Amino acid sequence: MNGPTTGRTPEARAIAGLLRGRGIGRHALFLTAREGTMLPDGLESVSGFALDRRGEVHGFWLAWDADADAPTLAPFYAVERPDEAFADDAEYHAARRALGLP
Repeated sequence: MNGPTTGRTPEARAIAGLLRGRGIGRHALFLTAREGTMLPDGLESVSGFALDRRGEVHGFWLAWDADADAPTLAPFYAVERPDEAFADDAEYHAARRALGLP
């Protein structure tokens, strides 16, 4: 899952659904990494960042919520000053282009 992910994998589709549940529609994933841990539903844990069309970035980890018996994004956090944090990162800039952001 390297580079901006468009939902081609089951994990990316699960992440997209969980992002929608948090009010994030169109987005691009970047700096994603498979973590080698299988979740009870057969998905693999994935960490990375989601850029939304407002230019906001959220870090996440696709994990399992045992109480809900369902996948979740935990942790899930806002990245402050993403333009500074990812200034030299090619995947971040590719994600911005994918969303039509300057």
